[in-house]
Amino acid sequence: MAKPVLTFFFDALKPESLPYMPFLNSLAYHRRMRTELGYSVTCHPSMYSGVHPDKHLQWFVWKYDPPSSPFRWAYIFRYLGLFDNLPVRYFLHRYTRMFREKNTSWFGVPLLVNLPLRYWPYFNVVEDRTWNEPGYLEKYPTIFDYLRKQNVGFEVVGMTRGGGDEVTQMGQHQFKEIHPWTYFFFGSLDSYSHKYGQGSPETIARMHELDRLAETQYEAYAHRVADFDVLVFSDHGHTLVKKRVDIQDHFRKQGQNLNRFIHLIEANFARFWFRNNAERAVVERILASLKDGFILTAEHAHRYHVEMPDNRFGDLVFYLDAPAIFTKTIWGFGRTQNSMHGYRPDYPDSDGVLLSNRQLLETTHVDLVDIFPTILHSLDLPVPGYVDGQILWADHDTK
Repeated sequence: MAKPVLTFFFDALKPESLPYMPFLNSLAYHRRMRTELGYSVTCHPSMYSGVHPDKHLQWFVWKYDPPSSPFRWAYIFRYLGLFDNLPVRYFLHRYTRMFREKNTSWFGVPLLVNLPLRYWPYFNVVEDRTWNEPGYLEKYPTIFDYLRKQNVGFEVVGMTRGGGDEVTQMGQHQFKEIHPWTYFFFGSLDSYSHKYGQGSPETIARMHELDRLAETQYEAYAHRVADFDVLVFSDHGHTLVKKRVDIQDHFRKQGQNLNRFIHLIEANFARFWFRNNAERAVVERILASLKDGFILTAEHAHRYHVEMPDNRFGDLVFYLDAPAIFTKTIWGFGRTQNSMHGYRPDYPDSDGVLLSNRQLLETTHVDLVDIFPTILHSLDLPVPGYVDGQILWADHDTK
């Protein structure tokens, strides 16, 4: 009979921070978690579906998709320059969210702060629902979909709208029923890390608090269940920001206006869509002089599993390397971002963690895509053949 599985997810926890979390650090088996090249919208589908981005096709929050853009109605404003300012953008964004808030992901439709209004109707949000809702991915079932289909019960604790602060949600939870899989989602460490850095006193205090909450829930669970598997994992680490790059200013110094081109500027990715080859030539020339990063090649896309079937995420993607970030992005102005993720998985600072009370395979690193098959195996469920990940239990061949 399958043992129940108790799982804790800590957004952005890096291996070097485990000494600040004595309960987590006390678990017997530790591995470094190799992240994906991208942000949480990339990492979450990988760990919940067992396939890399080149299959689940979620790489960034926004994609080029004019027919389905939530801002199609704003087409008439595209060339009214007097209307294209921050107050108007806030108003139009709030107006749009009124009609999309119920069928988009946890954060709803993000505000495209520094993107000219005339480009808004080109783009659509990638996540049209939250990761644990049915049909989160178009082509692959998530573990939540899979368990529903198999009639296997599970419980997700955390990330509940209207449930109050994360600490309150976790502290008030009680095990009224023991499900085959219980999943605690701790998300606040990422926001603390962005604001203060993961080694700051503020973030360390938060890690102590979250660690105590996890220990309390673990002990309550162990009081009810004699034998169970424990998995603790995170999706990526964090890197302190040491340089800020104004890409708009860089284009101006090269005699061009960035807003001439269809683009999206993320924290450390700049993505472009071209209407002709002349535009591409200008952008490639300007980016070649930006020495803090490089244009992603087909080799990079293959190595990091981000080969896409079309140009939904850009005709050209420029990667800004650690420890730099862009200012004046679609998210804001970068003033409060003191630590960042999304950098290449090769860097130790990009690593997340995997911890367990059950013996793991002998390897230095595991991958996000390993989470899905590992949990399925614990629950005595078959692992689909298309899965990119592996079962991480050392004894799985003899089970």
